This record gives sequence, structure tokens and C-alpha cells, in this order.
Amino acid sequence: MDELRQTRTVTVANRAGLHARAALLIAKLAREHDVEVALVKDSQLAEASNMIQMLSLGAKQGDELVLEAKGPKAQQALSALEQLFAAKFYEEDEDTKAQG
Repeated sequence: MDELRQTRTVTVANRAGLHARAALLIAKLAREHDVEVALVKDSQLAEASNMIQMLSLGAKQGDELVLEAKGPKAQQALSALEQLFAAKFYEEDEDTKAQG
């Protein structure tokens, strides 16, 4: 087993699902941690460096994704990505502001 490859399962919690802005945030985090990140939905794999691949997953609210990270900072990257998904890509805050 490759010790540098780590995985984590996350749930898409935001209403809009995995869309362009969310995919951009995922790609940015992967770059910041200098790791290779892939998202897997069912048996379909998408590299975090490829926006079209991520969008082609068609991940909607409630879908589970497996995040795979490879590199020396894989655990840190997965923790940051897990927080990003849990924070609903910071979209709920924007919805609240729009309503207020």
C-alpha cells in the first residue's frame, strides 16, 4: 500500500452540489497543499486539477464522494477539504446574507 495515498469520504451538503465555484475551491486547496487530489463518485474518478472532470461527476446535495490525496501533505489536504465540504463551500453564509 502506498503510505502517501490517503482517502476520506465526504457528503456534498450544499444545495447547489458540486458546481464550478466549489470545484475551483477544491482545486485551489489541492494546489496550496501541493498534493494530487482525486474525487470519486460511484466508480467515476475526477482529478481536482481538472474542472471539467469534477463537474462531470454531477455530484448533488446528499451524494457521497471519496477524496483521495497523494503526497507528503495528504492528511492536511484531506482535513482542509473535509472542512470545505462541511462548510458547504461557504455558500450558506451567502444565502443568509441575501435573505437578510
